[in-house]
Amino acid sequence: MENSVITERRFLYLAYLFDEHKLDALFISQLNHIRYLTGFTGSNALLLITPRKMYFITDSRYKVQANQEVQDWQIVIARRGLFEEVKRKNYLRNAGRIGFESKYTTYEQYQKLKKLFPGKRWSGLEVTIEPIMLQKDQYEINNIRKAITISEQVLESLLEIVKPGIAEREVAAEITYLHRKYGSEGDAFEPIVASGPRAALPHGRASDKTIKNNEMVIIDLGCRVHGYHSDITRTVAVGEPDTEARRCYTIVREALVRATDAIAEGIRCKKLDKIGRGYIKQKGFGEYFGHSLGHGIGLDVHELPRISPYSNEKLVSGSTITIEPGIYVPDRFGIRIEDDILVTEDGHERMTSLPHDLIKV
Repeated sequence: MENSVITERRFLYLAYLFDEHKLDALFISQLNHIRYLTGFTGSNALLLITPRKMYFITDSRYKVQANQEVQDWQIVIARRGLFEEVKRKNYLRNAGRIGFESKYTTYEQYQKLKKLFPGKRWSGLEVTIEPIMLQKDQYEINNIRKAITISEQVLESLLEIVKPGIAEREVAAEITYLHRKYGSEGDAFEPIVASGPRAALPHGRASDKTIKNNEMVIIDLGCRVHGYHSDITRTVAVGEPDTEARRCYTIVREALVRATDAIAEGIRCKKLDKIGRGYIKQKGFGEYFGHSLGHGIGLDVHELPRISPYSNEKLVSGSTITIEPGIYVPDRFGIRIEDDILVTEDGHERMTSLPHDLIKV
């Protein structure tokens, strides 16, 4: 069971949000944010926070589960809708300005809030608890480690079946099966298996295409353990890749190493991106690397920080991030190598243990 006690650090951050935005109440509706604050793992819930009370609201399907998982919050079982229950109980009677997560609230939902609670002032917060989620505690780090270990076991098992004649979809199906067999809750995302010319699609979904001899195959996989994610990519050579593909693999590997070596608390994410991207550009393949160098991982498989040319964020110790440079040559091949990294007070720790050498099968 998750540690569902709201820590002092998380409580103080909520108090900071109230002060920063001059709020009288705050709704948290994004499910992973709710899980982070309460430990609840169900699919329907709402948090209402006021200066005096913290309400956890769900429906009757989760009555038993909520009592098992949620501590330190007043549990409310809604008769009908969750927001309707807030209105029925008149929890907002003393609230003037109410915050909500604008990034996760549709226009229709916003209109509904205004109709349910007329006369209230609404403050849409683009960012709520994402900044505090950056720094993982030991419980979170341990779960990410376990997820990484499982995905690495899966990738090693795949090397027995990746060969000419097997379809990308078959490999993807094996990933999903093995992730569960080895102890995870399931895939972190739909596995990416892309071979030959299709590997030039950075997020190419597994297709009916069969893997051929002398092709590069990108395998991007991840799983969940207690909600926390792994995200690993390796590029496998089936047979003997051509000279340019081997050269590009060496470039991507060196970009990964250079960027990883630079990871330290306080470095700006765009500077880190520039180190990896700059090396690929220097070698003449800059136009073939279009996506960000990396991102945070945790309860979401893509979370803060964003390691991109446009990100002014700085790395903080306790963050778990990916570094994933790539080169994608249209109609020919694609290469990506991705590791999961823990930012520490004195630098970093590479959490992924798989080697960077080109894997040949």
